[in-house]
Amino acid sequence: MTLNDFRQCSPFVQLYFVLKYGTYLAQRWEADDEGVSLYHVAESKGRGYFVEVGAADEQGLVIVLRSFVSSVPLEDYSYWIKLPEGWA
Repeated sequence: MTLNDFRQCSPFVQLYFVLKYGTYLAQRWEADDEGVSLYHVAESKGRGYFVEVGAADEQGLVIVLRSFVSSVPLEDYSYWIKLPEGWA
């Protein structure tokens, strides 16, 4: 599934897809001990994309927070992860 296709899906489908097909890379912490997990989703062509998953509110509902291909958001994880091949 391409990033464009992924973004067209409902949040429920996005979450299912990431947890089933994504590769967990790292976790970072935000205020109030809320964790945000980073996943890499491979594509058959290209390098794939990254997806952050975390809690949305006080109820702890898990949602996809953002999906991206830029390496800039990865700086928050740079201490904990080794990027997939081709992202260095």
